[in-house]
Amino acid sequence: MQNLKDQNLIRVSKGPFFAKVLENREISDNIYKLRIESEEIAQNSLPGQFVSIKCADLTLRRPFSVAGVRENSFDLLYKVKGTGTEWLTNLKTGDITDIIGPMGNGFSIENKKSLLIGCGVGIAPIDFFMDVLSAKSLPYKSIGCFRSKYKNAKEYDYHITEDGTSALKGKLSDYLEQIITETATEKIFICGPNPAMQYVTEYALSLNIETEVALEGDFACGTGVCMGCAIKIKKGNALESAKICKDGPVFKGEEVVWR
Repeated sequence: MQNLKDQNLIRVSKGPFFAKVLENREISDNIYKLRIESEEIAQNSLPGQFVSIKCADLTLRRPFSVAGVRENSFDLLYKVKGTGTEWLTNLKTGDITDIIGPMGNGFSIENKKSLLIGCGVGIAPIDFFMDVLSAKSLPYKSIGCFRSKYKNAKEYDYHITEDGTSALKGKLSDYLEQIITETATEKIFICGPNPAMQYVTEYALSLNIETEVALEGDFACGTGVCMGCAIKIKKGNALESAKICKDGPVFKGEEVVWR
């Protein structure tokens, strides 16, 4: 099956759009789900892509992965950790947001036994990806990893929490080998903190399993101009520069030079 990157590669930003807030609610401690009305963004977003929002009068926009779409709206997940996200918590139904997107490149969609892993707010693109694969009747299993269970979280095949508020208590590393064996995994897709993505990538490589990772970073411009999110990737025997916002956020795990 031809993958979605070959069919619908979207690299340019769109907008800005002035879009209405439909919902903004806390789903766990300092974790919020924001639903925004925009047919343009909803109809053009792929799992793994992001949007950038102008928060208050801050100079730089803030990037957020698309967490799901409906016909005329899309969802974002965000964790309150600074001035921009604190401002977002005050948005109410009917307020207008200034957004550009969708931006970057998304996950490949292939007819393989896929294992989707989301850690913390890294579940955002994974939630979206689960919806897309389900709609296409493609095989996958999912893992959600959290410190504590989110209220009204999506149902995952494997739900791991550090505090034991789900069926599986502990960390991803406690269960990954078992889950890969049980699911006969052929490819892994993950978004979360870099240490988790590095661990999964390196373990998968030891089993000759391909990975795709959705990297997170502080994007100053979001369009690849400022070089603020530059990383090194491996191309054969050479190292090349890449920008998370433009060349990613999704990369082959084995290409990333982890810091």
